[in-house]
Amino acid sequence: MYRKLFYTLNALMLAAFIVAAIVDYRKEWREYQGRYYRLMAADLEGKARQSADPEQTKRLRDQARQLRGTPLQIRQIIAKDLGRVDRCITCHVGMDEFLNPSLTTDLKEHPFTGHPDVSGIIRSHPLQKFGCTVCHAGQGLATELEAAHGYAENWEKPLGLGPLLQSSCVKCHGNLDTLRGAEVVAKGKKLFDDHGCIGCHQIRGVGGVISVDLGNIADKPLERIAPYNFSLIKTADGKPLPRRDWKLPAWIEAHMTNDTIEFVPNDPFAKYNKEPIAPSGMPDFRGEITPEGAKAITAFLLSQTEEEKIPIRYYVPGPPKTEPKFAGAAAHGKYVFDKHGCSGCHGLGGAQGRRNYNAMGPGQADPRTDMDKGREPALTDTVGTFTRDELRAKIQAGVPSSQIAKFNPDGPTPPLYMPAWKDKIKGVELEDLITYLLSIAKQQEDF
Repeated sequence: MYRKLFYTLNALMLAAFIVAAIVDYRKEWREYQGRYYRLMAADLEGKARQSADPEQTKRLRDQARQLRGTPLQIRQIIAKDLGRVDRCITCHVGMDEFLNPSLTTDLKEHPFTGHPDVSGIIRSHPLQKFGCTVCHAGQGLATELEAAHGYAENWEKPLGLGPLLQSSCVKCHGNLDTLRGAEVVAKGKKLFDDHGCIGCHQIRGVGGVISVDLGNIADKPLERIAPYNFSLIKTADGKPLPRRDWKLPAWIEAHMTNDTIEFVPNDPFAKYNKEPIAPSGMPDFRGEITPEGAKAITAFLLSQTEEEKIPIRYYVPGPPKTEPKFAGAAAHGKYVFDKHGCSGCHGLGGAQGRRNYNAMGPGQADPRTDMDKGREPALTDTVGTFTRDELRAKIQAGVPSSQIAKFNPDGPTPPLYMPAWKDKIKGVELEDLITYLLSIAKQQEDF
């Protein structure tokens, strides 16, 4: 009996080895790499046939023969300073400088093309020093297409495609405003500032305190985002977000392309908690920020990481920031209004207050269905009813959430409130801000 068991186990082990060999032989990377060699060899053969120089013809055919005989193997770049091992060139063989020193090919199809910016990006970012994933993200050690591009189930950072690729520039470059190739990220930062996001969010301790600090938002683990939230996100054509895209970039972008109340609903009726919890306090930006703008802001926020350890010698500092000159007190006051993100709650130019769930607002009737009509005050309508002294006191003291009247007394506390600005806006800034606010008021104070 033991002899039969021994033979059976050995047969099973042999079968397992055979299956493993077959599976390994059929790996995706082997097909891509082999096809690259065949395509490049065929290209060289074509050039050899067109050549009138016998020596060049022989050289081209020898190169084609050598390519066809090149063994299939895992190819990789070890970027020691960055602690990365990138195997991207296993499939993107045209970007392996040892096999293809020019890093260019006549092939147009991915993954067989060369690098699109050899004279620019590669000249200043040598592959043997930087590797691939420090800029492109994805999973450097993987050799299967989906996993290598970062779409494996538990991989946090998918491949940065299109404008999202530019988010990597900020890891090393402080000269964002003037950096060639980072125009989308620079635009995203400007939109972030223009729409007052800094009024509620901080960036590394600078900004508002109403919501989370976004200085490390790019490091947010997916386990902190509930799967049902992802399932409620809609794409531009109104379809559910594909499971493959349940990653942080799509989550950030959805905050500007979806109504956050719909995919971060929380628990406003206390079905699952002792106290009701308001939905996300983010405004509905769909009519204010274009899809391209949402992509740019996403690229900027994906640049906000504290997890990436880049050697200090890689860093390129930007010029010191200086405040512009102003024509008068009101112009300076507008600058203060924008700098501190006041439009984040009060709208662009203070003309229309943002939504504030379960605060008082226009058109409210049913406490069960109209809590989402709550709004922050439009400053153009309200500041003219205050004197300078009253405005100064309100800005300094703020309006805590406990003082905001609820539309539905049994509903959640409105998520937006006005923090005390006494430690951040004072002196000339405060006085010029008041002057600006009174200048936009529909009913101004008599001086």
